Amino acid sequence: MENWYRIQAALLAAIICTALAVNVILRARRHLPFRRFAWLNMNLVAWFVTDAVVVTDAANEVVAFAARGFVAALVPTTLVGFFAAFVSDEERSSRWPTGLAATASALLVLGVAVVWLGADLFGDDEAWARAAQMVAWANFGAIAGAVVLSVTLMYNRFRRVELPAERTRLAYLTLASAAVLTLALLAYATDVAVAVFGNMVPAVYMYFMFQVLTLRRILDLFEFLGRFVVLAGFALVLSIIYAVLVAWWRHDFALFLFNTVIATIVILILLDPLRSFIEEKLNELIFREKFEFTKQAEAIRKSLTNVIDVGAMAELMLSRLEASRQLTHAAVFVRDEEGLAFDRLGFVGTAPPPSLDAIVARPLLTRLATQKVLLIESLEAEQAELRERGAVEDQAQVEILEAVVKTMTELEAALLVAFESDGQLLGFLGVKDERLREAYSADQIKSLAALAAQATITIENSRLFDRIRERDRLAAVGEMAAGLAHEIRNPLGSIKGAAQLLTEVDADQRATFLDIITDEVNRLDGVVSQFLTYARPLKGKGDVIDVNEVLRRTLTLLSASEHSSEVELVAAPNLPSIRSDPELLRQITLNLSRNAIEAMEPQGGGRLVISTALSWRTPEAAARAGASGDQLAFVRIRFEDDGPGMPPEVMERLFIPFYTTKSQGTGLGLAICQRIVKSLGGTIEVSSRVGRTTFAVYLPVSEASSRTTTAS
Repeated sequence: MENWYRIQAALLAAIICTALAVNVILRARRHLPFRRFAWLNMNLVAWFVTDAVVVTDAANEVVAFAARGFVAALVPTTLVGFFAAFVSDEERSSRWPTGLAATASALLVLGVAVVWLGADLFGDDEAWARAAQMVAWANFGAIAGAVVLSVTLMYNRFRRVELPAERTRLAYLTLASAAVLTLALLAYATDVAVAVFGNMVPAVYMYFMFQVLTLRRILDLFEFLGRFVVLAGFALVLSIIYAVLVAWWRHDFALFLFNTVIATIVILILLDPLRSFIEEKLNELIFREKFEFTKQAEAIRKSLTNVIDVGAMAELMLSRLEASRQLTHAAVFVRDEEGLAFDRLGFVGTAPPPSLDAIVARPLLTRLATQKVLLIESLEAEQAELRERGAVEDQAQVEILEAVVKTMTELEAALLVAFESDGQLLGFLGVKDERLREAYSADQIKSLAALAAQATITIENSRLFDRIRERDRLAAVGEMAAGLAHEIRNPLGSIKGAAQLLTEVDADQRATFLDIITDEVNRLDGVVSQFLTYARPLKGKGDVIDVNEVLRRTLTLLSASEHSSEVELVAAPNLPSIRSDPELLRQITLNLSRNAIEAMEPQGGGRLVISTALSWRTPEAAARAGASGDQLAFVRIRFEDDGPGMPPEVMERLFIPFYTTKSQGTGLGLAICQRIVKSLGGTIEVSSRVGRTTFAVYLPVSEASSRTTTAS
């Protein structure tokens, strides 16, 4: 039974190492460490397979000796070659370790070949066995020497590294390498129970090294355990699914083959969603703190989809990130319109510089635009390695890295994530946790990168919205100027004509022309007065007022004027108060009421209903409507008439200054109403169809009323 476990462990380890080697090859990695990692894995595959074959006695003693001997003879070359490339991280590794290991492997291969091919030349089986044993111990000694040399290379790199976090991780990696390789040696030299672990532990270790290579940094213990637990849990669930679908029909080959295909299809369909689900649940159970950070970052990303303002975006990101308690410093920088600097929109912790000059910080900005993510720990490690190499051609790169690290230090950032679009750097998010010197995990960086991608969309949408708003503003200014010119030119034409005729008419008619001149001057005075009212800065929000009371008094004034329409006030009881100047609310009411009455006059009058009510609006709805702040409770004043209605083309231009459909009037009434409502933090909305037009004014309740309303 023990041998059966050893065989299973060897075959499983061979499958794992084969998958790792193929993965690296398919990634098309041309760097030397990746190539040598693939060769080492293939050597280990052969090692595990021959171990399984030898244990099962499937081959005779001579063939088993040759197979195991040739595979073991190659281990010094592949093992030392990989570690020499790994610790140097260059395209060429140190020559003397690899040369020494290659020489040893060549001699061992020669020794195995002599004993194998010359088996018939030995006088008896005992003499051949002694020679084979000598070669086996020579292989063991060479592999032991390769292990010592590999661990020494790791230790030498550990001594050269200056960064505390990197030194700590390298120390763990060196100790782990020594322990794993020693265990593998014991499995080779003895036939005790440790051989089972001697096959599996190296396979797990190779998976760890695969993660280190692909992530280009040394994982901390918790991060590796997290990845391994997720992988093991995912494999277990898939195995259960496969077993349930296949195991029942193992005695019927046709059904077994059919169910195998079906099980494979089911697994392929469930692969991605199942992996995400298992990863989320295991991370939530085992690594709750890091999972909460990832979950919080995802929640922020979703919240940003409803944000259009860049300032609100920065405030939301920073407040939520601070609440996660996974950082002590954070800042958001966005490029200005000219592209000459990056302005700070907000920060958490120590204040970074308010602006980052694009020319001074060019090394950092160029590298950030290229790599999208900058980790100060990785930059310092790269800088230290280049200094150790001491090559002249690397000096310029060392200076660039120094500038980048210096700028990140000034920004109080250990990690920078770019807001990048179409190769242009729009801004960046910088974070740091001064309680920890170690780098952020890959999952945390991935979450922040997704958050930065959504922030990039928000910045682009905000700038697009600003351009559209500026275009509309210029169009409105053009139409306002045309309307103002029209309103001034008409009275001037009348005045000019009347003045020219004064000298040509008798004294009795002069009074008529003088009246015309007076009327037109008064008309001009009215146009200028309304324009000044529109342009004049509005007063503050004033005192707390009762909306229903102001409406009643205003309608008393309105009833004194001559019109044929019926005006009714439907006042809601216990209506919360608002903060406003009563005169402003009176002006809104008079303008909207007179417009409704004038629209109904051509049809012989009609009915105008003015109603009040308390309205609740979500922050998103209020923001879309243009209301300020995060107000939820509003007083709604609705003006509803049964006039002829307005066509869509009139609705689109309704609030443009000096736009009017009346024969008399300046076209400033509705523009003034809209401006007053916005100054009070509210909105004005309009809807119209044939036979019905409704204006709805939403004004925020006062703070005291808001608290009372919310409490009730």
